[in-house]
Parts: sequence; C-alpha cells; structure tokens
Amino acid sequence: MRISPAQVLVLRLGAVACLVGAVVAAYLAVTIDSAPPDGGRAVVAADPREVPLPDPGLFGSQVIVYGASGEAGVAPSDLGCRLLSRRGTEQSTAKMSELRVLSTPAITLDGENLDPLFSVDSYPSGSVLACSGAAGIAPLAISAPSTFGTAGLVVRGAAALASLTMLGVGLGGLVALRRRR
Repeated sequence: MRISPAQVLVLRLGAVACLVGAVVAAYLAVTIDSAPPDGGRAVVAADPREVPLPDPGLFGSQVIVYGASGEAGVAPSDLGCRLLSRRGTEQSTAKMSELRVLSTPAITLDGENLDPLFSVDSYPSGSVLACSGAAGIAPLAISAPSTFGTAGLVVRGAAALASLTMLGVGLGGLVALRRRR
C-alpha cells in the first residue's frame, strides 16, 4: 500500500501533536497535587449552621468536614447537613460521603480534638454547607480543598502513563514516516 504525500504530512502532524501532548501530560503528572485534603490547614466555621465552602478551583475539589463528634464518619443526614448552591437550591446528597473519611486521622485545632465527619466532593463555586443539627458537634471545621481529593494519586499516575504512551506513539510515528532515500 502506498501512502500519498498528503497523508504522510497529516500523519507527521499527528505524531508531532502526540509529542506535544506528551509534554503537556508530563507537566500535569509533575504538577498535580496528589495529596489528600489537608486537615492541618482547616478553618473553623464561624456559624456551623451555614458554612461557605472554599473555591473549588478549575478541576473541582474535595474538602473534609471536621467536628467534635468523638467518632470518624458521621452521616451528613444525621447532622441535618445539606449542600446548597449559590442560589440556595439543594444539591445531590451523593456529593457528601462519610465513608471516604474513615481512614482520615483526627486533627487538633485551637486545642480541641476534631474528628473527620464526612467529605464534600465536586461542589460548584459558591456552595454553602447548611447543617441544622451541627450545634452538638461544634466547632465545625473545613479542610483546605484538594483538587482531586483522594483520587489525586490515580490522576497523577494516569497523566504519567498518558505521557509515556503519547511519547511512544509520537516517536514511533516519526520513525515510521521518516524519508527513505
């Protein structure tokens, strides 16, 4: 099978695009924050009944809600917690999970031991956490946001693997399409 010069040009451009994509994916693999949400930089909520969540950033994020409950992993519904949008409409309860924090250690903030209660994932900018029954576990604290939450290491690994794959395809394409004399 003979490939026309126009097809060779398009295939070479594709190989170069793969090399550029490899560089971008490698940059992402190096710079993506793979740490889980940081409880060391938690902020105590002034009013546990209405807590504004930090800006989620470009790719969304995850925060962990801490409180003085005495146990890790308390269901948000047990505390009367609802996730509200900027406009005040209630969002899906699937964004809040008490199971994801079971292995998260407790933190000490202002001399008080706070346990991880639940996490809030993939919330939009301007979201508010409204907890009607949180007075019993006050103070309530919100961790610093993590871009990919507990999946940061998986995203970093996928970006590294994508970088290597695109590098192989790009170099392989350029070698296969080199001019023969």
